[in-house]
Amino acid sequence: MNISIFGFGRIGRDLLRQTLNNELINIVSISDIADKENLLYLLKYDTIYGKLDADIEVTDNGFKINGKNIIFNSWKDASESSWSELDTDILIISTGRQQDINEVEEHVNNGAKKVLIASTPQVGSNIQIYVPGANDSKVDFSNNIISLGSNTANAVAPLIKILNEDFGVKRAFLTTIHGYSNSNRLADVAGEGFRLNRAAGENIIPGITKSSSVIETVLPFMKDKIASSSMTVPVPDGSTVDLTIDITKEATVDEINNSIIQATKNLPYNKVLDITFDPIVSSDVVGNSHSGIIDGLATMGIDNNKIKLLIWFDNGWGYSARIIDTINKLSEKSVDE
Repeated sequence: MNISIFGFGRIGRDLLRQTLNNELINIVSISDIADKENLLYLLKYDTIYGKLDADIEVTDNGFKINGKNIIFNSWKDASESSWSELDTDILIISTGRQQDINEVEEHVNNGAKKVLIASTPQVGSNIQIYVPGANDSKVDFSNNIISLGSNTANAVAPLIKILNEDFGVKRAFLTTIHGYSNSNRLADVAGEGFRLNRAAGENIIPGITKSSSVIETVLPFMKDKIASSSMTVPVPDGSTVDLTIDITKEATVDEINNSIIQATKNLPYNKVLDITFDPIVSSDVVGNSHSGIIDGLATMGIDNNKIKLLIWFDNGWGYSARIIDTINKLSEKSVDE
């Protein structure tokens, strides 16, 4: 399966790292407006994951990694692309920007057979959202455009589905406590918004998140029953979600944890969720490929009907693992057809 990556930031580089030894996924091209040599330097030397154990060589039209050629383009948007020339089966849009259906369809018109969006679509864009473990049976994988939503939705939605099936979920509040990213400031600098202008390495910064709307989309029974917020904190990776839910059927903390333990033993949850009873902290989940790791020691309850859970996740690495899983699903669909 020939894969092109459009946007070579955190997700794009994590994806390439995870596919280096995957014989079923062939990265044929990367497109980004940043300098090629600079991007390859960031691929090789990563503050979070360390030095990449691979031979990287710059070429005239791209680079070689472990002897394999990958074409590099500086296309800034769909109008400049020509995916048919690259024989692209699946295009991964990992720019981090919310995508509009018209822009994405232009990628398809320019030769991308399938487009997988590694972000949430713009409101009203009518783009199908897939969250592995949450709405697998509801997604049309023959569709040529699919969004994977947000990393928070990927961590939370499968868990809500499990708890709703066993106990019934009446309502939920979630707060994503997120490591800083390249959208944050290193120092107090004027820009768009006020809190976003503050130094992320020195502050806890409240923000808004559209993860609740993504969860409502993939789990329609949560419509108007979930709200979300976020806090950016001074860590480079390793995030968590503070999830509070009201349940219909009373349950103890042990019953809640046991429900999660049983669910995560089987498909579709065993690859996307895990539960631990080790006293872990944020750095312990860096490089973990699950969408979410429930902290069994942190599960709390009041009157057996209000439950609070903590979900750890590596927001880049786990999300990239779901991209690979979805590529495999799309590949299987192509073979069936």
